[in-house]
This record gives sequence, C-alpha cells and structure tokens, in this order.
Amino acid sequence: MAIVKVTPVGMIDENTVIIADEETKEAIIIDPGAEGEKLKKELEGYKLKAIVNTHGHIDHVGQVGYIKKVFDVPFYLNKKDEFLIDNELFPGFAKAIGAYPCPKPDFDLKEGDKIKVGNLEFTIIETPGHTPGGICIYEPNEKLLVAGDTLFRGSVGRTDLPGGDASQLQKSLQKLMELPDDTRVICGHYSDTTIGYEREHNPYITGKHRIQLW
Repeated sequence: MAIVKVTPVGMIDENTVIIADEETKEAIIIDPGAEGEKLKKELEGYKLKAIVNTHGHIDHVGQVGYIKKVFDVPFYLNKKDEFLIDNELFPGFAKAIGAYPCPKPDFDLKEGDKIKVGNLEFTIIETPGHTPGGICIYEPNEKLLVAGDTLFRGSVGRTDLPGGDASQLQKSLQKLMELPDDTRVICGHYSDTTIGYEREHNPYITGKHRIQLW
C-alpha cells in the first residue's frame, strides 16, 4: 500500500507529491517546487530514495537543490528538459518562489523506465507537449498517476512556454486516456481528477476545444 501526501507550495500552489511504501517507509518526492523547509518536515519519518520531476519548469524544480543537499539522493528528470532548469520563465519568478539553483539530473527518465521504492514500482510515461521532456509517473497497482502539468481537471497544460508543442500534447493526452477510468490523477496544480472523468468531461479530450498556443 502507498502513503500519498500532496502538498501545495509556493505562490501558485504547485503540488509537490510524496509517495511512500507503507511497509518499508521508503519514499520518493515528486516536483519539489517551493517551501523547502516545509517539504523537509513532510518527509520526516520516511526514507527518501529519490527526487523525481515531471518536467523542468522552475515552479516544479525550485527546491530540488535544497532537497538533494539535505537528503543526498539522486535526481531524476527527462534530459530533454535540462535546458529549462535555469530558465526562470518570467522576470523575478525565481526570487518570488525562493528557488534554489537546480542541479543537473543524475538519471535520464525515458518511456517505460521503472523506479522501485519498497513494494511500489513506478512506470515512466513520456508525455511531451507542455515541455519537450514532460513525463507522468504511474503506479498501476495503486491506480495512481502523477501527471505534472500535462493534465488538469477539465483542462491541460499550456503550450506557449519554451519547448511547448500543442500537437505533441494532444498525442500525450490520448496516450493517458488508455489508462483505466478509475486511475487517480494528481495534477501539478489544483485538485485531483480521474482518467474516467477527463475522458468524459475534459473539452480538450472530448474535442470540444482545440489545444493551441495560448
């Protein structure tokens, strides 16, 4: 069984996700974006094994350097997004969220890669579009998907930031729709959803709205 902790951090409520194996207390932290001290406290009682990022935007990697310094664990990222980790996106954004310098990833995450944490095994799904190296992290036995900014409840990630691609995002969404309807989706911001809900109600998936550069 998994313990799942979703902690909104920073000025735009980026969802940092801690997933731990209930038996071994081994854990990963996904997208540590802001408020490093708060995240450190959330990790108390767990054996952190890795930092995993869904993509390289600064609001998601802003505390990777801090968490890596404190816990001395490897950092996983699709290297197609390595060019983004030093890009603050908007003037003053790094300072506003208290971002630490982000180190280069220790491991390159690709389609089908596995990350084992205790009795949990996460599968990497490449989902470019919001960024070139965007990924989702899937635990099939827990019916759990951490989607980053690829998919939101009733919406999708923007494609007007560096490396964004609307056509790629559309293909990535269709790939996610192959997952079971009862899969819980933890989004990069805002509330959770499910694959079934998005299949039926998300206008960018049903075809009512077209994904385009915003």
